[in-house]
Amino acid sequence: MKLRPDERLDLSELLRDLEHYRPRRRGWTWRRPLPDARIGPFRYAQVSEPLARSVPLPSAHAFGDIDPQCDVTITTEIASGRFEDDVRRMRMAAWHGADHIMVIRTTGQSHFDGLIEGTPEGVGGIPITRKQLRATRKALDAIEDEVGRPINFHSYVSGLAGPEMAVLFAEEGVNGAHQDPQYNTLYRGINVHRSFVDAAEAKRVMANAGLLQIDGAHNANATAKEAWKVTPELFVQHAVNTAFSMAVGMPAEQIALSTVPPTAPPAPKLRLDLPYAVALREVFAGCRFRAQQNTRYIESDTREATVTHVLDTLISRLTSADVQSTITPDEGRNVPWHYNNVAGVETARQTLMGLDGLDELLAMRRDGPLGELVRELIERGVLFLQEVLDQGGYHAAVESGQFVDSGYFPERRGDGIARDPEAGVGAGTVVPREPGYGAPVCSHFGANVYAESEGKACSAYGGCTLCDPTKIRYVDELDPDDNVERRLEAPLTERARGLLRPEVEKAGDGVVCVTLFVPDKPDVARAAGLELARRMGLRDPEVIHARVLHPAEGSVFEVKGVLDVALRADELVLPEQEARLPHAEIEAFVRPRNLHVVAATAGEDEHSVGLQEILDIKHGGIERYGFRCHYLGTSIPLERLLDAAEEYDARVVLVSTIVTHRDVHREQMRALHELATRRGLRDRLLLISGGTQVSDDLARGCGMDAGFGRGTTGQDVASFIVRRLREAPDA
Repeated sequence: MKLRPDERLDLSELLRDLEHYRPRRRGWTWRRPLPDARIGPFRYAQVSEPLARSVPLPSAHAFGDIDPQCDVTITTEIASGRFEDDVRRMRMAAWHGADHIMVIRTTGQSHFDGLIEGTPEGVGGIPITRKQLRATRKALDAIEDEVGRPINFHSYVSGLAGPEMAVLFAEEGVNGAHQDPQYNTLYRGINVHRSFVDAAEAKRVMANAGLLQIDGAHNANATAKEAWKVTPELFVQHAVNTAFSMAVGMPAEQIALSTVPPTAPPAPKLRLDLPYAVALREVFAGCRFRAQQNTRYIESDTREATVTHVLDTLISRLTSADVQSTITPDEGRNVPWHYNNVAGVETARQTLMGLDGLDELLAMRRDGPLGELVRELIERGVLFLQEVLDQGGYHAAVESGQFVDSGYFPERRGDGIARDPEAGVGAGTVVPREPGYGAPVCSHFGANVYAESEGKACSAYGGCTLCDPTKIRYVDELDPDDNVERRLEAPLTERARGLLRPEVEKAGDGVVCVTLFVPDKPDVARAAGLELARRMGLRDPEVIHARVLHPAEGSVFEVKGVLDVALRADELVLPEQEARLPHAEIEAFVRPRNLHVVAATAGEDEHSVGLQEILDIKHGGIERYGFRCHYLGTSIPLERLLDAAEEYDARVVLVSTIVTHRDVHREQMRALHELATRRGLRDRLLLISGGTQVSDDLARGCGMDAGFGRGTTGQDVASFIVRRLREAPDA
């Protein structure tokens, strides 16, 4: 497939003949540096080969439209939920200098124990299927020909299907992946034994395919209450994954530490973050470094995200980075817009080019406070590791909650993430291999009857799919109603007719954005913005960013739509809504009370993703406040739910449901209420239902205490629980 700069990407051509597509290469490709290069009127010290086609930085017109490319690989993360839209955004990002395209898997895939094929649109990312990978890599092949530079494609080898994902990535030309068994254990609740056994296999496959591995240690300071206090632990997490990776055969140059500066202004960022960056690079010399902004501080404000992004990139230039990630305010408002990806890439490029040759101009003093802070951090990390060893090793440390504890080591607060080594998703699924076990692919770790064969281990059976791609079975999409061809019908028809629509996420979504200032107090101003959008005839108007400039004088907003209407504030009807309780207030109530929560999807419902989001600490679930969560799984009988509530002396039952045929969801909610009443549990239990189409009115009408729908967070649910339990006689 060939691209022309003056023509849009032909999606029909992209999808044609995918069953015969083969990736042109495996493994990661780095930029080619140009030492001491002269581009236009300037000399550069830290640049790489230029692009054949690109969009220069905004101010380049003042310097002869030069477009120097920095020496650092630039990342952009893309996942609108539809790969046919994502490839167009990838093309835009590549023209602006990105050569590391990360695609986020759906949250639910972390809990699948096998590959998914032919599945529909994802939630919180995109479904990683062979078709999605193949179409995306095919598009990137054409895009890299257009811009004149190799582009690395990246996703996640995590969850219960890690080895299978690694093989799939090797087969389909994916160039890099996240792989960290600790991420699975701490943030996905996956059994620690299963996680590390899977990781050994996945890492060996990745190593042999030349994939760059990025770890997930940065999730500790993206999750911790006070991120700068977990820096000693991060040395240990990086060390565990790096040592484990090397032990299974991955060379150091294929290992990239995901380094995240732990603070953002108004914290004294440079004084805290720079010593940490220096210390990491000293301890892990020989490995690669992927620098990323800490997403826990990302709000919906473009300016705020950009300033922190620039400061983080300054740290990269003061120390080093092989891969510079880019962050946008989409992290804070969950609206993956085309131009925010490009803005993030340009922020990194503009900063890196502006700081070109910084190490020639400045030298960091190591005989002063910086050196002392670096030494202290390394010592704390070593002592943390010693404590892990003294306690009995990594599994024992996880069981006791040593990780993501909010104390600055050696201080301990006792609020870390604790996981039972014998529990979790996939517990009990690690089994010994039979003596005659034959590996399905030659890139294999552990016992394998073919390992003693001459040449490649797979030669005894004529080659595996990694060596003979003709053996790969290609599965297209299976859902007749939700698939890429059906999704493309309307936009391709309109394109053929010469119609154009504005868009920000999906083809032809018709969304536009305006910025407006409303001179009144925040709640009135917000209501005014929404009412103006309704009077313009917009469906589902939404304020995607709000910033108070003065509590009485006014606020500035970003609102979807074209706005040319004035409203009287005193004519507005302000909606009544219950505010979330502050995190600290929720936790102060929960932790001393040892509150247990039983959760499941009931009846014959297999949808677990939304409920996991409400529970899991990684995504701000209620675990973070100290609730003891007991997730029973999917399709759980109502009797078992209440049995578990009695067993754990729980105060709350969370039931996830979707809207179903014959109103089964209503029947289940009513039946749960009636069963709890008959068993004498109803007065003690809070029964809460949730689902993408559940409303509070619907749930209460079926006997529940509350219902939560699309967009609900763990803080929403926890706020409701705390408010109701405060009212209870035994509060």
